[in-house]
Parts: sequence; structure tokens; C-alpha cells
Amino acid sequence: MNNQMLFFDVDGTLLDSNGILSPITIKLIQECKHNGYFIGLITARSRSKKNLQLFKQLPYDFIAFYNGAQIYVGNHLIDNNILPFKQTVMMLQTLNNDFPGTLMDVHLEPWNFSNVCGGIRHMETSEKKACTLNDLPELDIQRIRIESGILKNIPLQDYITCESSFYYTRYNDAIIVHKNANKGYVVKKASEYFNIPLKQMVAFGDDVTDIDMVKNVGIGVAMGNAIPELKESTSYVTETNDKNGVATWIAKYILQ
Repeated sequence: MNNQMLFFDVDGTLLDSNGILSPITIKLIQECKHNGYFIGLITARSRSKKNLQLFKQLPYDFIAFYNGAQIYVGNHLIDNNILPFKQTVMMLQTLNNDFPGTLMDVHLEPWNFSNVCGGIRHMETSEKKACTLNDLPELDIQRIRIESGILKNIPLQDYITCESSFYYTRYNDAIIVHKNANKGYVVKKASEYFNIPLKQMVAFGDDVTDIDMVKNVGIGVAMGNAIPELKESTSYVTETNDKNGVATWIAKYILQ
């Protein structure tokens, strides 16, 4: 074994703009696996059947959903960084009362709640039910998305619980998650689990959530379509996700 690990963000990194995983990317990651590299995926996506089917194309050893809210080795859950239900719902109710009209999108598997739609939708069956913040099913909360025309004027730090954190995205919304549901934490968890030093890891990403990840590993690789802040934090910048940027870097620096 090389005792080295490759980490990949999914959307905007492994997948192209149409959400497709190219055959050359699959092939070269498989070659890395064959050569002894451990493979890790970190995604903001849920652990739905559709997403698992997509990821099945890759020989991964380690995968984190919701950017670290749920961390798996194979099918074994090794870490569960979820938001406490009662405290989190109380926080959302207060926020909704103080800032009416704020869009709240809450993932509490297997349901997804939206206060704009006034209901919850089952992520697997697409079943829909009427629901409000006051009658959410008491389930683990993985992630919350907040959107408002006055978002930057809302002091989210005054509302979140001590176990929570938040960040702003490039899409003018805010994401609230457990404080450990971040990619910097995830790569450290993998390092401990597989006994692989962080300096022997390579991470690929494109967005703000990838910054902590690329800063914590030995080599960070920014996609050509990455935000400027990420490119400034990495050792390399490769081609865009629409030009097989991951495969290009692997071919040049690992499988040359």
C-alpha cells in the first residue's frame, strides 16, 4: 500500500456541469485505487439511493455526506455530526418570528422541509405532506439552508446553538450545520481512521466548503472553475470540471 489518500469533492469537481461523471475520470481513479491509494469522497449530497448509485461508479473507501454530517467507511457509519432536534427547531422558530419571509430548507432524512412550500417531501418516494416548523417529525437534522433578501443583515451567530456553525455560499444563501460537519474535520477523521498522515493526502475541490480541506492536506488541487479564494489556498490549479480537470491532474502527477 502507498499509505496515501485522494479526496474528492463531488459537484463542480468530479462531476461536470451536467452532473455527469466522465469515463476517463472513473478509469484514472480506478487506476489510483489499483496502485494502492485510498479514495475518499466528500459531498454536500444526501445518502439517497440515487446518489449511492452515482457513487457506486467509484472505488471509494471513505465517504462523507452533507460535507461531514454523516461519515461512512463502506456502509459502516463511523461518525454522525447532526444538529440536535429540539434546540435547532426552537432556533428556527425564533429566527422565523424575528425575520418573517426567510426561506428555510431543512434536511431531516428521509424528509426535506421547506417553509416556502409549507410541507415536507420524502427524498426517496417524493411523497409530500403539509407541515410547518411547529410539527416537524422529530428526526436527526443534517443541514439547514437559509435564504433571504436581507441575509447579510441577519445576525445568524446570535441564533445558532453552541453545537452549530454556519457559512455563506456563492449562491447568496447560508448553510447551518453541526460544527464538525466540515471538510477540514472529515480529512482529519480519515487520517486517524486509516492512520495516514495528512501530509500524504491530496484533495480536489472548487468551492468555499473545500478551503479547510485543501489547507489541511499535503497537496490541495483547485479546479479551473473554482472560486478565487480556493485557488489561492492550493498548491495546484487544474483544468475545469468540464475539461476533466481531476483526470488531467492525476494523469500528470500520479500516473505519469
